[in-house]
Amino acid sequence: MSNVTTIRLADYQPPAFSVGEHNLRFVLEDGKAQVHHEQTLTREQAGAPLVLNGEALKVISIAIDGNPLPDDGWQYEDAKLTIADVPDQFTLKTVVEIDADSNKELSGLYRSNGVYCTQCEAEGFRRISFALDRPDVLATYRVRIEADKATCPILLSNGDLLGSGDLDDDCHYAEWHDPHPKPSYLFALVAGDLGEVQRSITTPHGHDIDLRIYTEHAFIDQTDFAMQALVDSIHWDEQRFNLDYDLGRFNIVAVSDFNMGAMENKSLNVFNTRYVLGDIETATDSDFHGIESVIGHEYFHNWTGNRITCRDWFQLSLKEGLTVFRDQEFSGDQGEAALERIANVNLLRRVQFAEDASPMSHPVQPQEYAAIDNFYTVTVYEKGAELIRMYHTIIGEEGFQKGMKLYVERHDGQAVRIEEFAKCMEDASGYPFSEQFFKWYTSKGTPYVQFTSDYNADSRTLTLHAKQDVKRLTPAEPLVIPVRLSLMNQDGEHYAFDDSEQEYLWLLNEAEESLEFHDVDSGWMPVWMHGFTAPIYYDYDYSDDDLVRIALHGIDGFARFEAMQTCYRRLFSAALAGNDDAYRPRLARVTTLLKDILAHEQRSAGEKALLLDVPTAASLMNELDPPLDMDAILAADKRLGDDISAGIADAADAWLQQDDTKTQPEYSVADAQIRRLRGVLMQHLAKADDGKWHSRFAEAYQQSRNMTERMSAMNALNQCHDQARMDALADFAERFAEYPLVMDKWYALQASADDNGALERIRRLSESKGFVITNPNRFRSLVGAFAQNLKLFHAKDGSGYAFVADQIRRVLTINPQLSARMLNLFAIASRLDQGRQQQIREQLESLLAVDGISVDAREVIDRIISGLS
Repeated sequence: MSNVTTIRLADYQPPAFSVGEHNLRFVLEDGKAQVHHEQTLTREQAGAPLVLNGEALKVISIAIDGNPLPDDGWQYEDAKLTIADVPDQFTLKTVVEIDADSNKELSGLYRSNGVYCTQCEAEGFRRISFALDRPDVLATYRVRIEADKATCPILLSNGDLLGSGDLDDDCHYAEWHDPHPKPSYLFALVAGDLGEVQRSITTPHGHDIDLRIYTEHAFIDQTDFAMQALVDSIHWDEQRFNLDYDLGRFNIVAVSDFNMGAMENKSLNVFNTRYVLGDIETATDSDFHGIESVIGHEYFHNWTGNRITCRDWFQLSLKEGLTVFRDQEFSGDQGEAALERIANVNLLRRVQFAEDASPMSHPVQPQEYAAIDNFYTVTVYEKGAELIRMYHTIIGEEGFQKGMKLYVERHDGQAVRIEEFAKCMEDASGYPFSEQFFKWYTSKGTPYVQFTSDYNADSRTLTLHAKQDVKRLTPAEPLVIPVRLSLMNQDGEHYAFDDSEQEYLWLLNEAEESLEFHDVDSGWMPVWMHGFTAPIYYDYDYSDDDLVRIALHGIDGFARFEAMQTCYRRLFSAALAGNDDAYRPRLARVTTLLKDILAHEQRSAGEKALLLDVPTAASLMNELDPPLDMDAILAADKRLGDDISAGIADAADAWLQQDDTKTQPEYSVADAQIRRLRGVLMQHLAKADDGKWHSRFAEAYQQSRNMTERMSAMNALNQCHDQARMDALADFAERFAEYPLVMDKWYALQASADDNGALERIRRLSESKGFVITNPNRFRSLVGAFAQNLKLFHAKDGSGYAFVADQIRRVLTINPQLSARMLNLFAIASRLDQGRQQQIREQLESLLAVDGISVDAREVIDRIISGLS
């Protein structure tokens, strides 16, 4: 890579010094901060100079054991402070100044809407003070914050509040202490004028905890749901994992300018407002679900990430994959587990499988990186969670909980590797997770398994076969793949295995292997991958009638969903090939099946919504071989969507007309499912609309009782491209002009329109006053949503690529993390035709030439270009 330094796991060296405690004093005034920092250091490697990380810091003074260092006693260059001659044990005191107002990277200490805020993961603490800014250096922290009382009445940091009081000149202070050693990336500070809500709880184990949420005064009333989600998370973690909160106070702060979704800083979680604020007027059911999930995720990090952290950043999935698994289980226990599982798999397939098929592919445990911020990826998080789920699948809930207990007992207060987690699970269960199974962490690519079967009538033996295509992996070696399956006959009955269970777990570990069932009658077919037990592609030669049978009668929710998805994929393939002889009968079969599902009395509304929701072209094309013919793909996708909607429109209309289910405007899992089904059916009517149902959408918009109903109507109107749509968009903008998160939805709606003139309207929006490029939420709402608009993004003339590149150019040198993540939108380039590859290459090369481009962005661009032919 050009001018990029690569950091490798193989080169890891322990820190040359350890740190006992950090004492920090922050003096905040007029958008600047003076940071007085004392730290006690002990030499761990003989003869090593002291080398500390530091970036964008103005040095005021440096002293060792109270003795100021002369200017020639230290060197500060290339983001490192070097002091050549230091004692074996000493106290270092530094005083630096930070310009928080000018920090638009949103990393380190910055000020957002008048509020001082920090974001230190992965390497932001070095933008606050000089330190060994690495995850394997753990220390305790004492923090004093001083600021103007009027502009910063709230002063927060990690741990428990030791004291507070008034100072001269209308200032005040607060002192905090975190007794639990932690790495610098978990440090946090917030100071500003914020609204506050408080709740005291006693947990099931009898612990008293003071909970507080802070955000802008105008939106503090929108935090009730988040507070309840926090309470539910604390209770669930005690009851499911026997993990208790370890301090007397837990704070959450929600800010509008934040690169990530949230950050698990010890006892002071900082959140993007998107995952805290929500009431029925401003948040959809999906938003409420996201708030609950992310609140849980960050709280669960208290043990899986904070009390036990990563030795180095190559171990990132140690905390993130494990905690994603835990938040997925939490959401499943709070709602309908099967639907949660399907939603997780949908995300994995749509985003992570695509990442695995691009130049951005990397193992769950990367072996090298240039910018660690680029490895906060769906592979580390979502695929990492799938690996944790495989532990759970192989050894069961009881074995997994034994492994977790052992992990906490052995490693509390330590910075460890993924290998340590695997060893704990191995020692607790007896299964050798540190052997072949561990290849999942070091392989890149998505495994593929071909399943077949045969039946011997003479011996009454059903034999199942599995063949791993190892050539799709790097290195090309077979993996351990747990496969949960059932057997079903033509009457929809399920086979009972020896233990009377209707499911069987088969552990694959060879490139090819077989499994026999004896004394079995003919007519039984396997139903594969119950619960999607491994992150793989797989195939089995079902007939179309077999798929219908599974979709209607399968005992596993994911298996039913997958049968429906396979029906969609086959129909899409026939449309793409222009094979009407296959397309027309399959279309008739699919529309009949969808009507049967809609009428099925034993299926929940949530499952019906999932099965009736036609997959996007982005999902359908994931399994196609390159080069992708985007014009043919878009045409096939439109035909598929239009024909299915037309085929079930009357049934959808009848269901909506007859639906008399009473739902409350407030969020609940059951009512959210009903609303989702109504929304999916309304979308089908919108696609099939010939004027028959058009007026209903505008009426639904006006009569909506909450944001979910309003957005369902808006999504339907957004397909109509007429005055009713424009009127609704204008009303929406006027009604919610003072609610930034709701206006993000408005920008995303317009970015998803693909009618004539849509690109020019979107371009005008990007130049409007409301499009604030320094706000990551607003930027993603327009540019990110536009990239999902495949018709415009992949326009043959390259105008879509140029638009996205032009927008990224605006933030390229302002916010490295945001620009690097948005550059990933071009990762599909290597799978496109030569013409589109060249268009993307030209855009990326123009960005590469921008002065001041960050290492984060350069690394992404270099990797994408390296994958082009």
